[in-house]
Amino acid sequence: MKDATKHRLRALLCVLSVLLTLLWLAFIFSNSLQNGEESGAQSGKVHKIVNEIAQNAGIEKPISEKAIRNTAHFGEFAVLSFLIGMDLWLLRLLQIGKDWQRSLLWGLLPIPACFLFACVDEWLQSFSPGRATQFTDVLLDTAGAATATVCFLLLFFIVRWIIQKKSPTPNDQKESINQLAVK
Repeated sequence: MKDATKHRLRALLCVLSVLLTLLWLAFIFSNSLQNGEESGAQSGKVHKIVNEIAQNAGIEKPISEKAIRNTAHFGEFAVLSFLIGMDLWLLRLLQIGKDWQRSLLWGLLPIPACFLFACVDEWLQSFSPGRATQFTDVLLDTAGAATATVCFLLLFFIVRWIIQKKSPTPNDQKESINQLAVK
C-alpha cells in the first residue's frame, strides 16, 4: 500500500473514531435530557428485559432497577472512555514507541475528560422536569471511565510489550548483519 493511501486511510479512521465518540456522547446527553416520565419508562423496559434474561439464566432473585441504572451509568462512561482512548491512539498521542511515560499520561486523559462530561451530563439533567441530579452518578460515571481506561492501558502496554519482544533491537540487527558478513 502506498504511503499516501495509508495516510488517507489513517485520517479516515481518525475522523470516524472521533465521530463515533461524539455520537456516543450525544447519546449519553440525550438520555439526560429525557424528562422523568420518559426516563422512568425506559428504565422500566430495560429492568423488565434484564430480569427476564436473568430468570432464564436461573437467577431467581430479581435485579433492582437502581442496580440497572447504576450499571448503565458505569457502562455508558466506560464505553466513552474506551472510545476516547482509541481516539488518542489513532491521533498518535498514544504510541507504542520508546516514550511510554508520555503515552501513559495521554492514556490517563479519558478519566478527567469523562469526569467533566459526567458533570455536564448531570448539569443537563437538572433542566429535565422530574429528574434529579446526584453527585454519586458522577462518581459512578467516573468509576466506569477509570475502569475502562485501566483495561485499555493494560491492553495497550501488553500489545506494546509483545511488539517489542518480536521486533529485533538495534544490537540484534547489528549482530545479524555481522553474522551475514562473516558467512
